[in-house]
Amino acid sequence: MSKPTYTPYSDPWFYHRPALAQHITNMCRDTLFSRMVYLGTRRIGKTYFFLNDLSPELIKNGMMPIYINMWGNKSAPHTEFAEQLAAALDELKKDGALKRLLNTEIKKLAIGNQIAKVEFEFKPKAANDADILNIKSMLKSVIEAAGEYKIVFILDEFQHLSTSTAFDNFLYALRTVFDSYGSRISVIFTGSSRTGMKAAFEDDKVPFYQSAQVNEFPVIDDGFIDHCTNRLKNSYNININRLELLNFWNEIDQSPHWIINLMRELIANQRTLAQGVSFIRDAIRAEEGHDVLIKSLNNTEKAVLLLRHAQRGIYSESAQAFVKKLGGKSTRSAVQNAERKLEAKNIISVLPNKNVIVEFYGLVDSIWNDVGIPEKTFD
Repeated sequence: MSKPTYTPYSDPWFYHRPALAQHITNMCRDTLFSRMVYLGTRRIGKTYFFLNDLSPELIKNGMMPIYINMWGNKSAPHTEFAEQLAAALDELKKDGALKRLLNTEIKKLAIGNQIAKVEFEFKPKAANDADILNIKSMLKSVIEAAGEYKIVFILDEFQHLSTSTAFDNFLYALRTVFDSYGSRISVIFTGSSRTGMKAAFEDDKVPFYQSAQVNEFPVIDDGFIDHCTNRLKNSYNININRLELLNFWNEIDQSPHWIINLMRELIANQRTLAQGVSFIRDAIRAEEGHDVLIKSLNNTEKAVLLLRHAQRGIYSESAQAFVKKLGGKSTRSAVQNAERKLEAKNIISVLPNKNVIVEFYGLVDSIWNDVGIPEKTFD
């Protein structure tokens, strides 16, 4: 086939991260990194990055990315996998360099990336022998059609395959076929559930056990805020206070999704920044289910969550005083048990470096408001 080319879908609001794209591309080229896992909280821009930044960079460097969202068909992810393989094979045969395939995914993402997205229940369906044989056959054809170019699979929301034993046949088949092609392919697994991704790669009873190291996906830097304020000014003559927007950006744990929704409010409904932030806070509170979550927490758990989010210890005298201030139990066993419960409820995740991530956007701010400490201090 001819040398791959690709014209990316143009989105002037997208904040490019060329250095990160080059870094991951270099690893994909190296046989040391044939399997990579990138984990990040929902709505921090993972998928947009893999489609808009990484995929064009891979193609520019003579590799062929195939993006497959495991949520594309929640009941039968093996069907989605087969359909995307078929689409990729069609593109490769036409020397389309996956342009239409990637742009279709980007457009689908843009359309579905709005406030109040509704999730539907699904009924897991197992892959049968014919399904597995079909996937193996198509994958072989894709690799042959790619010729000298290495295939890079980007498997998004991979943790979904850990939600039901019905998917086990498909998982075992994937592990076998990926291993059989060795350095001819690289695989990037991405996910938004730490519990699900750990289940997929750290449980010794699952197919992908220890097949890849789980890494945190780097969050977007503060340059994204400058990018947005410049777009507002240059395209709509709207001037906003950068520091106020930066404060909100930090409050929502650097979520580009919610900042873009804020931009829509400022432009479409001509809101002030304060009005827009208030609207988005309410939207986050509703979508993330803050009221229900807060009701499920006792005072000790609320205090521990606030302390750990601030990367503070929970056993010091000052921490004990704060727990008491909120009406909780400050004994060592009580705060230790509270932290364990927060982890068990998937409200927080403790990283290997002992830092803590709160898995629900805006929850910390909502808890500060709930406990009635407007200055948000621990004194």
